[in-house]
Order: sequence, then C-alpha cells, then structure tokens
Amino acid sequence: MADSSQKQQRIFLWCWPRSISTAVEKCLSFVDGMQTWHEPYTVAFNAELLTNKAIMQEGNSDSPIAKVLQEYNDMMKTLANQPTEFSGGKFMPVANFTYPFVKEELEKEEPGKKYILIKDMATAVLDRLDALPDVPTRHTFIIRHPYRFLLSQRKMFFRISNYQGDPNEFDMFKALPVMSDTIFQRDGMHLVWKHVQESGKDPNPIIIDAEDVMNYPETILPKYLAELGIPFDKKYLTWDESIDSIRKTWKGALEQVALGYRMGVFDKAFNSSCFNPSAHVMPKREELTPDILRIVDFVLPGYEEMYEKRIKPE
Repeated sequence: MADSSQKQQRIFLWCWPRSISTAVEKCLSFVDGMQTWHEPYTVAFNAELLTNKAIMQEGNSDSPIAKVLQEYNDMMKTLANQPTEFSGGKFMPVANFTYPFVKEELEKEEPGKKYILIKDMATAVLDRLDALPDVPTRHTFIIRHPYRFLLSQRKMFFRISNYQGDPNEFDMFKALPVMSDTIFQRDGMHLVWKHVQESGKDPNPIIIDAEDVMNYPETILPKYLAELGIPFDKKYLTWDESIDSIRKTWKGALEQVALGYRMGVFDKAFNSSCFNPSAHVMPKREELTPDILRIVDFVLPGYEEMYEKRIKPE
C-alpha cells in the first residue's frame, strides 16, 4: 500500500463514452501542476476481454464479439511497430496495462506536480474496484443525458463501421456487440458513484453535466475547481488547440491513444481549444432508433438521480 501521507491530490473524472469528457480532460490538463492520465483502466479492461476465453469463444471463428476484439487487437499491434503522432512523450506500451500495473502507477508520486487527473470509463473499473489506488482520492463524474450520449455513440459507430445499408436500420450493438455484452449490462456510472460514497472513498463526489460545461464553462469550471480546492484562473477557459501538449505531457497507452485519434474517436477533443455551446437540440424519444431504445431506460434513472446532485450553473 502506498504512503497515505502523500500530498499530491488524485482526481478521477469518471464518464460514459461521448460525454465531452476528453475535452474536459484536455482543459484540466492545463491547470498548473496537473499530470493527466488517459483511460488507463479502459486499456486494462480491453486487455482482459482479449484474454477472456468465454468472450473470445476460442475455436469459434463466427463469434462477432471475438472478431471485433481481434480486429482491435491487430490494429494495436500494427501501431506498436511504427511511430505515431504521440510517440516520444510519456505514453507507454499498451502491453504494460494490467489492473495491478495501473494501480501501482497511480499510487506513485509525480515529481513536480500538485495534482494527478485520471479520466476513465466507470464501467472499466466496476468489477475491479480493488484496483483503485490506496491513497486519498477525489471522485468526480461528468454525466450527459442518455439520449445525447447514446445518439452520439451511434453516429460514431455508424461512421467507423463503414456501414453501407439503410441508416435507420443500423444497430450499433450489432456493429460492436461487446458494448451490449460487457459495457451496458449494468449502469456503471451510477454504481461507481454509489460505491465511492458508501465505501467512504469519497463521501462527497462531484458531478458536472456535459451540457452545463459546454453552455456555461465560465461558471461550471470555477465551481468544479473550487470543490477540489484548486485555484481557478481565467486562462483555463482556453487552451492550446494542438496535440503537442498531449504528446509531451499525458500518460496512458500509446497505441490506444493513437488508434482512437486516427479513428476519429478523440480527434475533435484532442484538437479543441475551448468549450462551445451545445449545438444540438435534445432529441425526442420518438426520434430515437430501436437500438438506443433497447437500453436508454436502463441508464436514465441513474442519470436523473445524479443530475439532481450536479454542480448547477446558477
């Protein structure tokens, strides 16, 4: 167990995919004295899926989940043998990332830093809560209405899957079946939020809403940092749009970051320089496609409970 007297503050930013969490991560990476970790538990989570015989269904070449995961793994291996946009910095080989490795790394002191920010998917740690660092931490959550983040996720999967059929008939969970079989079995965000309170890891976790951040950054960001005891500076509302700072200063798995950037998962956030007002009207329920409707009510109650506890712009 690491020395609990350590002075550096560790701050988790837990999220669902497509909740502008990476843009918030980039913004916070410019806070004076901040060391940023990008999704280390997600990388460990994916690595365990690739070694899970039940999921990979070894010997069954028709397994859609196995095919998707194997394609992902093959792309990562290709990137491991070539320079990328993020080579030459603090990123590490994806092969390093096991849950014990992540726990050990996050317990280490960061020379010259005051804060350590870890942005990650709540579902990636839900079954490995023992891998959370044994040092004092703050747990913060960025939520987004399920209509919005699921619709955004569907649009992304539609694009990267190169689907050629009727857009209305596209099913994102058939395109990436591991999502429904592993990610959306439970409401990971809500469960991790409850866990950190009930376990005493953080009796008062902080919640911010993605739409609030986009529409009222000059109000939400100072309040968020104040809750963490971090001095606010107006300069944090804008930042360098290049990826140089990410390459030079962030930590995480090199291949995962490079692949996500090239596939268009991280590119918009990585190249951001400020928060822009939300440009999309909240979709109506009748506008949602069948794949979204199958799961949206599963995560909506947790979102609504957490929304009431969020930092409010007024």
